[in-house]
Amino acid sequence: MLVEAIYEYRTLQGKCDLGLGLDWDEIDRVNAIETVFAPTHGERNGRRFRRESVELVGTLRGDRINDRIDIVELSPGGAVVRNAPYISRGELVEIMIDTGDCSYRFVAEGVWLRDDGDDYRVGLVFRGMPVAIRSVSVSEHQRDVVDELVRRAA
Repeated sequence: MLVEAIYEYRTLQGKCDLGLGLDWDEIDRVNAIETVFAPTHGERNGRRFRRESVELVGTLRGDRINDRIDIVELSPGGAVVRNAPYISRGELVEIMIDTGDCSYRFVAEGVWLRDDGDDYRVGLVFRGMPVAIRSVSVSEHQRDVVDELVRRAA
């Protein structure tokens, strides 16, 4: 999925930024993701990555902000969101995207802002390493040998 690939890319870039380095497989993965998102010659416009049009729902959190947003464009470098509150240039926010059993959290910085009806359309650039929170379903405990040993010891 697109969000997972961007999460992986941002995590690997974060390792580089921290000076931890990458192994050969990770270097190949970074190159593969950069190739997928490489802009065509005509759409470069000074961008390092091509934006993908998406229809995702997320949550934007920040200082006195906790709003539902629509993510309309996504790339390893950032995102464009609609139905967003006012975000000033340079303001740091968190974008939460929930997919299945995982919640991806990206720190982003406001770059530009446009009026979009009652709300705003905002351009955000990702900063730092993202976080993935995975939820796990725990099944009901089945009695086993360990339980029997504990019972006999008591």
